[in-house]
Amino acid sequence: MRQIVLIVMIFVGCCAYAGNMTVVDDADSSPVAGATVIGSSGMILGRTDSYGRIQISDSRDFPVTVRCIGYEPLSLAEFVESARLVPASYELGELVVSPADRPVMQVVCFAREYCSGITGSDTMQLYCEYMTVSYLTDGKVKGYKENDARPSYRNVRRYARITKDGRDSISRPVYDDDLTQLSWFDFMAFLPTGKTEAPEAIRKGAESDSVPGKYGTQFLYRKKNNLFTKTADVLSNHKDRKWSPWFFKLIGMTVDIEVGSWSLSFSSNPSDSYGIRDFVCGTYNIRMLGRGKWLKKAFGSKHPIAMETYVELYPVEIRNCTVAEYKEARDDLSKIPFRYPDYLQPLAPSIKTLVDRIDRDIPLKK
Repeated sequence: MRQIVLIVMIFVGCCAYAGNMTVVDDADSSPVAGATVIGSSGMILGRTDSYGRIQISDSRDFPVTVRCIGYEPLSLAEFVESARLVPASYELGELVVSPADRPVMQVVCFAREYCSGITGSDTMQLYCEYMTVSYLTDGKVKGYKENDARPSYRNVRRYARITKDGRDSISRPVYDDDLTQLSWFDFMAFLPTGKTEAPEAIRKGAESDSVPGKYGTQFLYRKKNNLFTKTADVLSNHKDRKWSPWFFKLIGMTVDIEVGSWSLSFSSNPSDSYGIRDFVCGTYNIRMLGRGKWLKKAFGSKHPIAMETYVELYPVEIRNCTVAEYKEARDDLSKIPFRYPDYLQPLAPSIKTLVDRIDRDIPLKK
């Protein structure tokens, strides 16, 4: 009996613990908020809070990857109390002035989406890559439709893994597969339109400034490491910091959003006024609990579905169009070849392993 108890205690000690890790800037040791942590299985473990903290409750999640725009990714083989991120460098091309006769900007982007879901004892992963196109203007332009500012994808790669009853399976989901319900790219991703102005405190030399909401910080501005970043907490005005959108209930989805945030990062400039030409990357994060009958049926589970999605959106080309060219290009639904920004960060090792495995075992049809 003593041996059994000892074995159980050793197992619990190795696999279940609550470690509070703090992610900091390697240059000045300041906390890094909004860093995403991905576990050894490829599951999203969460994001750091405003103090740079995150709790990792299971030693089996290691090695983990810590990612945050403005910093190089960090892989950790084991738990550390303080994880130090090294600032990354970003260089954009020269600013191009939009000619009056070509008032519409076509913005082509590369995007990554990391999705994970848990239903009882089952786990699901969905990783997607997109090429998207959007159309923006600096002001009102006759014939332009504002909805075209939303990223619309023109190419996609999907990779999926399901662990159910101890069995592991992989696939390349298509758009109408149930597993793609983990994806919230269409709901979350957007490009900055118009100008984003730095607040007065930052113009006077402060590193950060914030705007309060009813129940937390609504907007956080930060100028550091040659980046200006605006981060929003979409739950800052929701009581109990939860939101159950009524429009999801209309389609049989009862969804409780528990975390919702986005960040827009720009290459910093002396004017402290930022637009699409300064845009480096957008990140978007949502964590929710799905309790609707439709979701439970889609995933074959009687339990609620805990879902988390993290998106990175990078511009790779911006060109000006006439209104006629814009209308013609908008209706062209042909595929855009995959392209990547020079400063694209490498994949988390656990996701790279999944991608390589699926590319090897399920090659794309020519």
